[in-house]
Amino acid sequence: MVLTVKLTNLVDDYCFKMGLLGEHGLSMLLETPGGKVLIDTGSGFAMDFNIGALGVDLSQVDAVAITHGHSDHIGGLKLVLEKARKLMPVYAHPEVFQERVKKNDAGDLFQTGSPFTREELESAGAEFIFHTEPVEVVPGIMLTGYIERGFDEIKTRSHFVYKDGDLCPDPFVDDQAAVVETEKGLCIVFGCAHSGVINTMNYVEKITGEKYFYGIFGGTHLLQAGEEQLKHTLAEIERRQVKVLGVTHCTGINAKSFFDRNFTGESCQIVSGSCMEI
Repeated sequence: MVLTVKLTNLVDDYCFKMGLLGEHGLSMLLETPGGKVLIDTGSGFAMDFNIGALGVDLSQVDAVAITHGHSDHIGGLKLVLEKARKLMPVYAHPEVFQERVKKNDAGDLFQTGSPFTREELESAGAEFIFHTEPVEVVPGIMLTGYIERGFDEIKTRSHFVYKDGDLCPDPFVDDQAAVVETEKGLCIVFGCAHSGVINTMNYVEKITGEKYFYGIFGGTHLLQAGEEQLKHTLAEIERRQVKVLGVTHCTGINAKSFFDRNFTGESCQIVSGSCMEI
């Protein structure tokens, strides 16, 4: 049993601390007695600045986990590898390098996938471990692999992939979450929860046998969710007896405010530079 987990948010959309930067993206460093795992890498710019300001030594990181292949989560990986200056295990779904685009309101397309190829990242020191099933990264930290979707929880309106030359809604088959074991209970760390918060909690129960979770952290992609979806999501979180909720990144201000007002447990603020022990 992992006794204490330290969570440091290296990159987030928001930053309220002098001397640090925020950017659209996410990166969290999880430190346990079993090892250190970097969950996602942001886009790169804020990561480069914040690790220096926070005194984070990336050479001490044991592994990197990529939750999905969007540039705001994998874009900083080359920088991380160069700073670590060693061969680094990088856990990801086999589809993480799929070409991705986003359509703006004007109908224009722009690239949202990895800015680097697999070969470029391997040359920089990445040792990719591709997986679709749950896998233990270090003792006490597991990745879910592909998350089964019981229902269509997240509506994809602007994210697309190419399939046989045609533009299709992105199914985010590479989306995964981290599951962290603590003496207080399991915690789930999302990248963006493109599979859905509820679907992810249901799948974590399936693979761990645990029905209740101590904490939920990270992006939830609820920025376009209506009140009914927010109420339903919160009801499921409460049913899981979650004690600490730290939603961030793509959750959106409205959804974050909703949880702050209505969650019966502790709704904590996690931004660039935030650090907490679980």
